[in-house]
Amino acid sequence: MTVNIEQLINSLGKSYKELVDAELITYKTPPSGFYGDNDLSLNMAREGVYLSFRREGRILQEITLTLLRPEIKGWHFPNDLPFGLKSYMSRRWVHENIGEPLRSTPPRVIMRRSLGWADLFDVKDCIIPISMQIDFDVMENATSVTFMPTSDLRW
Repeated sequence: MTVNIEQLINSLGKSYKELVDAELITYKTPPSGFYGDNDLSLNMAREGVYLSFRREGRILQEITLTLLRPEIKGWHFPNDLPFGLKSYMSRRWVHENIGEPLRSTPPRVIMRRSLGWADLFDVKDCIIPISMQIDFDVMENATSVTFMPTSDLRW
């Protein structure tokens, strides 16, 4: 199934029902979460798309696109990417083509797991102010891209 990523990004702040009615989500399984948790999630793994919703009202609050999956040989992100992004991007390419980030966090090790850079950008030409976080592996290849309303930013 092809997912229209740009329309999903422009649908941040809309309800799950609105997304289904607009046929942006065709999964029959609704978002779920643990009892008492404020967030619900819908992981569309084959499409490389993870959606996070607020429990109250099932409002879309975050979209994460998985670009690299080293555990799956030959994984290639199956959807078109908006805003000039590509499925294979180095950190250098991102800075040359997207621009310098607003903020960055350097590589670090957490619980014996090495994490690369994380860069934060503003997204232009959206209905509401949107922030984009690009996470990199230790080789400085983009592994995931997360979109969220700037008002929800927790950096």
